Amino acid sequence: MAQELSERPEIAPGVTLTTGEAGLPMIRVERGPAAGSLYLHGAHVVEWVPVGRGSVLWRSAVPHDGGSGLIRGGVPICFPWFGSGPDGDRDPLHGFAGRLPWELDEIRDTDDGVLVVLQLSDSPATTVHWPHRFEATYQVLFGEDLRLSLQVRNTGTEAFTFEQALHSYFTVNDVAGIAIRGLEGATYTDRAPGAAHPRGVLGGPLHIVGETDRVFEETTATTYIQDTLHTVRIAKTGASSTVVWNPWTDKAQVMPDFGDDEWPWMVCVESGNVGSDAITLSPGQAHTMTTTITLD
Repeated sequence: MAQELSERPEIAPGVTLTTGEAGLPMIRVERGPAAGSLYLHGAHVVEWVPVGRGSVLWRSAVPHDGGSGLIRGGVPICFPWFGSGPDGDRDPLHGFAGRLPWELDEIRDTDDGVLVVLQLSDSPATTVHWPHRFEATYQVLFGEDLRLSLQVRNTGTEAFTFEQALHSYFTVNDVAGIAIRGLEGATYTDRAPGAAHPRGVLGGPLHIVGETDRVFEETTATTYIQDTLHTVRIAKTGASSTVVWNPWTDKAQVMPDFGDDEWPWMVCVESGNVGSDAITLSPGQAHTMTTTITLD
């Protein structure tokens, strides 16, 4: 069983339990090959800074209000559905996993960095939205790479199907000047308003020239964000979808937790299993999705 936080006045040398925005409990790692921060609210990674490099993850300057909503930026967890779900009728947006407190299970040193393990399981707060029994374990490795591994286990007596995504936000120098490579030849659904081609196949590197909301299906490809700041490599296993998102000007202005002028400095490239790539688990089965973020 995970210990209560009150039993952990000192977590480990260089690893502290502190408070972040709105007084939410946050784990801060300041040792080894990288610094990082992770909220227990939503198991939400908000910072990863390899030694000698700048901040890789983007975070909105608009403060979180301390409510049950998702934190804007970093790496929100989407589970057990993505967006409003496959039929567009699920609430809350992106599911409940990123909106609930997770239990701290373990923190330990590894050869590659500091590993933080958190857990979430079914409770009255989850069954009100989704009737299934489950156990989710999230392993976050802060090292030269940022490795995020989400395992979902069916602990009930009936099969269930779920969507998931690690909704990673990345800092860029100018989103209009980046190239996203690795998705060439993949089929996508374009969910941006007024999209000229709601479905298509990507013919070359993806350039962001307006509001972008594309779900690439049946692709396990490694993706690269090429920018003047650096190149970010996003590798994944257990994930067959990649989502690319940027709100551009109009949408940014109507989002209360997103600054009107913040959109040029970020892009989301997300690993997941969305839509036709959703995962079905029989009782006792588990599925693990891992994304590894590296600066090349």
